[in-house]
Amino acid sequence: MNAIPTVSVRHNRHDGNVAPYVSLGRSRPDLQPVLPSEPRTSTQISAERDAAQAEREAWEAARPDVLLNGSADDVAALDHRIALTKIRLDQLEVQHAASVIAEAQAQAAHEAEQKRRKDLHRKAMKASAEVEKLAAEYVTEAQRLVPLLAKIRERAALIEAANYALPDGTDPVPPGEPRCSWNGRSDQPHSSIASRVKLPALGTDAGYIWGEVAPIYGRIVHEPH
Repeated sequence: MNAIPTVSVRHNRHDGNVAPYVSLGRSRPDLQPVLPSEPRTSTQISAERDAAQAEREAWEAARPDVLLNGSADDVAALDHRIALTKIRLDQLEVQHAASVIAEAQAQAAHEAEQKRRKDLHRKAMKASAEVEKLAAEYVTEAQRLVPLLAKIRERAALIEAANYALPDGTDPVPPGEPRCSWNGRSDQPHSSIASRVKLPALGTDAGYIWGEVAPIYGRIVHEPH
C-alpha cells in the first residue's frame, strides 16, 4: 500500500480553531510556525485562506490515487482532512470579513481622532498667539500698578509709624483700607495691600515687577527697586 500524505493539524489553545499548517510525510513540530499572539490583519488572514485553499486542492488532487491504491481507511482519512480544510476555509472567510470591517472601523476612528487633534492644535495655536498679546498687556498693566502700590506703601508706612508712637489719649490712625491681619485678629498689625500684592515678571527667574519672595517660605516682602 502506498503511503499518503499526512497532515499536521494544530489547534489554537485559546479558541480551538484548526490552524492551516500541513506537512508531507512525518509530522515535524519543529517546522510548524508559531501562531502570532497579536490579532491578525485581513492581509494575514487572506494569506492563510490562500494557503488553506492550496492545501485543499492538493488533498483533492491526491484523492484519485488514494482511491486507486489506498485502503478504505486511507480514503476516509483523506476525506476527513479535506473536510477539515473546508471547515478551516469557511472559518477564514468569516474571519476575513470581520477583520475587514474591524479595520475599516479602526481607520475611521483613527481619522476622526486625528481630525479632533488637528482642530485642537489649530485652536491651541490661536490661543498661544492670544496669550502672547495678553502677556504683553499684563506687563503694561502691572507696571501701571507699581506707582499706585508705591503710594499706598509709603502712606501705610507713615500710618504705621504714627500708630507706633501715638500721643497720649489719641486713637490709632485707621489704615484707610479694609483691615487685613493674621487670622483676622484685631491685636495683630494690619497688612497693607501693597505688602501683599506680588506681580511676577514674565519668564523663569525673571523676578517680580512688584514684590519679592523672601527666603522665608511664602513670605512676600517689598523693597524699593
